[in-house]
Amino acid sequence: MLPLRLNCLCKHSATLLRRLKQKSPKYLQISRTYKELATISQFQDHEVYSWHRPDPDMRDGPIVCPGNEADYLILGGGIMGQALAFNIWKAMETTTVLKASKHYGCKIVVVEQDPSLLESSTALSAGGIRTQFSNPANIQLSMLTAEFIRDIKVHLSTVDNQDPDAQYNPQGYLTMATQSGASRLMKNYQTQVETGAKIMLFTQDHLKETFPWINVEGIELATYGLENEGWFDPMMYVNSFKAKNPTLNIHNVKGKVVGFKNIRSDPAYLPNIVVMADGKEVIQDEKIEGVYIKMPEHEKPIFVKSGTTVICCGAMSGEVARLAGVGEGSPEDGKYLEYELPVERRKRYVYVVHCPDAPMFDFPFLVDPSGAYARRDGFGGKYICGMSPNEENEPDISNLDVDCNFFDEEVWPRLAHRIPAFEKLKMTSSWAGYYDYNTYDQNGVIGPHPYHLNLYFLTGFSGHGLQQSYGATKALADLIVNGETDIDIAPFSFNRFISNQPLLETNII
Repeated sequence: MLPLRLNCLCKHSATLLRRLKQKSPKYLQISRTYKELATISQFQDHEVYSWHRPDPDMRDGPIVCPGNEADYLILGGGIMGQALAFNIWKAMETTTVLKASKHYGCKIVVVEQDPSLLESSTALSAGGIRTQFSNPANIQLSMLTAEFIRDIKVHLSTVDNQDPDAQYNPQGYLTMATQSGASRLMKNYQTQVETGAKIMLFTQDHLKETFPWINVEGIELATYGLENEGWFDPMMYVNSFKAKNPTLNIHNVKGKVVGFKNIRSDPAYLPNIVVMADGKEVIQDEKIEGVYIKMPEHEKPIFVKSGTTVICCGAMSGEVARLAGVGEGSPEDGKYLEYELPVERRKRYVYVVHCPDAPMFDFPFLVDPSGAYARRDGFGGKYICGMSPNEENEPDISNLDVDCNFFDEEVWPRLAHRIPAFEKLKMTSSWAGYYDYNTYDQNGVIGPHPYHLNLYFLTGFSGHGLQQSYGATKALADLIVNGETDIDIAPFSFNRFISNQPLLETNII
């Protein structure tokens, strides 16, 4: 029967099947439904629970959300997933005739393997937010997020949580440059001001006068954020969304995504044709029908049907995308499925130090030309600091252990040189977290896949996700619900991997 079933698939699906069978120990079921639609799944029917089989007598399994289906299925329940759910509801509520209410609205479901988020990129972030980027698109996303956080009580208050608070500290970033980096910093400054950011430019003398505790040796220029910059508490921020969303009938499901079910378009309908940047026409005739979710308390995966699926699984997004066939295709298929989602885990260390002799009230989020950074943590002489390693010395990602030698040998000497009071600091604690690192250009991926009709990405922010969360999710929600957005997210498109047009951002910390 398998050859007959393969006949109902396009050449792409047959090739994808062969590749997936080679990579997966599970048999990939190929079948024709009662509507003569071709499907691809990582599981046979008897290996999963499903309430969406044609035969009512064959439907079984637990109900994890109403009807085990969602209009919008969001994979990942960190800050991106929670903020996206909120913004999709908001876009539906403001643009549809039937408001996105409890009784008439769309079904929004967020899937998260660990709802505590204890090891998520969100929880383990340093909590900074800045508008000092070199690319206007990045500046815009951070500005929108900062404005939202300032008014968080207006947006996320509930009956049980009337005063949501992210502990926002509006004390800007101080970015310094040596002579070799001064021209680039000046160019970035001009871009930031033209985009609407409120940034002050410092010469060496002005910097020394304003921050006398800084060793300005070797510093040519510096920029300081006057507005929409600072830091905040990541968990208080995401928990405010998690408290608000259930009041909007947004459902959270605890489970792990273990597979996708793809379905060919009904031949009775005209396929959607998209013209790519290279002039090639792509026929979008396949979509994601749903996702298989494994829950620890149930023996088999549960199938949840979806209208639109968004992958925002943080550092795991690349692996989840491969389950949907992204990166598993062949150039001969003509569907661009040979291009992977280039997002992987990268570990970063954050160190907490105590230094009672260092300044407190006027201490900004300081970024040294070497890449080392520091900010105060409260007013008790505590500071948070860190630094990204170079490409050749990326740490092991198999665990979240912290390398204290990296602090002693790389971070501390640089900070003590710039802030002489730090020579007497003492490290009191530390932690490590994962970046959802985009290996292509270290910038976010926002928008649809060029082939799958209803698969979207929101990931790969490489350490900028928390600070761009509201702007990015608002833009994507508008795009999904309304088909357009006023926010410029074209530079973040998946298509840039195909056309080999990286988003250039020179101000990476």
